[in-house]
Amino acid sequence: MDAVTTRVFVANYAAHDYEDAERYGELKYITKGFVSFQGLDRLKFQICQGIMDTTADDWLALSGTNIINVLAALLWFQMHGTVKILNYDKTTRGYREIIVTKENNTKLLEILSGQA
Repeated sequence: MDAVTTRVFVANYAAHDYEDAERYGELKYITKGFVSFQGLDRLKFQICQGIMDTTADDWLALSGTNIINVLAALLWFQMHGTVKILNYDKTTRGYREIIVTKENNTKLLEILSGQA
């Protein structure tokens, strides 16, 4: 059986240098260039199409406007119960990993509410 290749889904391709993200896997683009925000339902549909074949082991590279990143992360989390995020850090000129799971979200909310 072939090994599964991890992929990096870039929220919005916008002519940035994604070379450092390639060390996490093959690059795929969820959206490209200008995206109209006139119809958020259309945007959600487009993002869903772009992440339909993702797995929980793939990465989401944040790129582009906030609404695209938020919708992609929310939909991804809803699909997999986890989202592995790559966030570009200008100071290091590389990506930082942020892994969000149901478990670490629950623990965080417990801490914040004083129940931990």
